[in-house]
Amino acid sequence: MKKFSIIFISVLYLLSLSFSCAFQDKTLDKKIGQMIIVGFEGNNTNSKGLKRVLKQLKNGDIGGVILFNKNISSKEDLIKMNEKILSSAEITPFIATDNEGGMVQRYDFVKFASAKTVSTFTEKEAGIHYSGMAKFEKELKINLNFAPVVDLNINKNSIINKKERSYGDNPDIVTKYASIFIDEHNKNKIITSVKHFPGHGSVKGDTHLGFVDATNVFQDKELEPYKNLKDKKMNMVMVSHIFNSNFDKEYPASLSKNTIDILRNQIGFKGVIISDDYDMGAIRDRYSIGEIAKNSINAGVNILLFSNNLKYKDEKIVKKLHKAIKKEIKKGTVKESQIDDSYRKIMALKQEL
Repeated sequence: MKKFSIIFISVLYLLSLSFSCAFQDKTLDKKIGQMIIVGFEGNNTNSKGLKRVLKQLKNGDIGGVILFNKNISSKEDLIKMNEKILSSAEITPFIATDNEGGMVQRYDFVKFASAKTVSTFTEKEAGIHYSGMAKFEKELKINLNFAPVVDLNINKNSIINKKERSYGDNPDIVTKYASIFIDEHNKNKIITSVKHFPGHGSVKGDTHLGFVDATNVFQDKELEPYKNLKDKKMNMVMVSHIFNSNFDKEYPASLSKNTIDILRNQIGFKGVIISDDYDMGAIRDRYSIGEIAKNSINAGVNILLFSNNLKYKDEKIVKKLHKAIKKEIKKGTVKESQIDDSYRKIMALKQEL
């Protein structure tokens, strides 16, 4: 009888140990999930792509989605999709889009002015304009806007200038209008993400297409809007894929600890840092998923963004990311404490929704 009791207790112990390990793995997966935002195919509630992300959200595999033109057929369908997204997850998911106004917005049924046009408005006019934008996004159930752009309009051949995405070349003017943009969104409980750190306005190239080097053209004043906005204003910062050997001789900004340390330590931003889309040519043409996962997390990126909207489209990207991140943790090249830190930052930000 005594021998049976010992065996029984041992079995119970092993079962509890197994359950504990499984629970820890599940918790780690959920923490990693909050660090992932993905794009998907589909523009209505019957779309296979939507059903896939709804399942991923329910399981805690991802922390949010990003919407593009391809996802938006009508206002009514968009609201219905977003309602399903919001109700699918235990933790409120980010529903993000790029709604800068002008040439960069994802729906056609309402038009908002570009940053260049808004820079001609009075502060009152800009406030009214961005209040209307934020209220409309709230109606659409969007809760994260990847804007405002705080890049300085330095290079007239840049994609920033050509698409009228900048408020100008004066950091104080850029700060003023970016502040109004952020304030009006926050009043409506919409998170904003200033971009593209450390600055995209001085370069000619486009990171959507490939490698872009700012080494010889970057100007220190491109950091000033971030310094001006760091106290309370910046909800989130999007870091670009721009390469600058003055900051890091090996990696572009989104994979560079040296570059992100400028934002963290020199500027003093303590909140959530999100990557620009890792599906852009500047990254996916040069780095594997494992390299992206390891280097981005070690650099200090809290949310990894994969759009599934460009040349690289991968239905299995979420599984691949989880696998890659956990592999790096097991190898010791990524610390689990880094995942915990990102999770805390993200959860604190989601409290604002």
